[in-house]
Amino acid sequence: MLRISKKADYAVFLLGAIARQGAYPGGPAGDAVVSAHEIARLAGLNKSVVANLLKEFARRNLLESVRGLRGGYRLVKPPAEVSLGEILEVVEGPFTLVDCIEREHSEIAAGLLPLAKGSSPAASPAHDCSLISFCPSKNPMRIVHQRIADLFHRIRLDELCSLKAAAPTGLASTGSAKHPASPAPR
Repeated sequence: MLRISKKADYAVFLLGAIARQGAYPGGPAGDAVVSAHEIARLAGLNKSVVANLLKEFARRNLLESVRGLRGGYRLVKPPAEVSLGEILEVVEGPFTLVDCIEREHSEIAAGLLPLAKGSSPAASPAHDCSLISFCPSKNPMRIVHQRIADLFHRIRLDELCSLKAAAPTGLASTGSAKHPASPAPR
């Protein structure tokens, strides 16, 4: 069954903790940063796990990293513009529902490539399935794949963290967060 990993769940929580502090463009504390140490404390997670996840999000341009004694992280864009699909791709890699849907299909689901009617991207190499050339379910599975991927890209961080649009939280300051953030609803 389709399942979001614990690492991806942590990632949503960590980005949500930064969002709750208002550390994003247009946020109540847009110039503030939240330290990896503070986020680890809020999440009850090992600091190295948190730091590694945050570094990966900074490397993939979802977070901005500020170095120094009062350094930390802030979202590059508002939580309403960060999708679950983006978060999952950083943590899990490209979404692929079944083996016959490769990278190009992830790009189709993300809206980067159109899915031509009657197209057959299954002709590409590296398929382990011996049935690929005549499989009756490959096209229906592409539809399922696309719908799930679309859903992941429609769900936004602000929804996942129950944030109200442009509502100041009053929790962030320049430097690190001062109050614990509540975990995302599950």
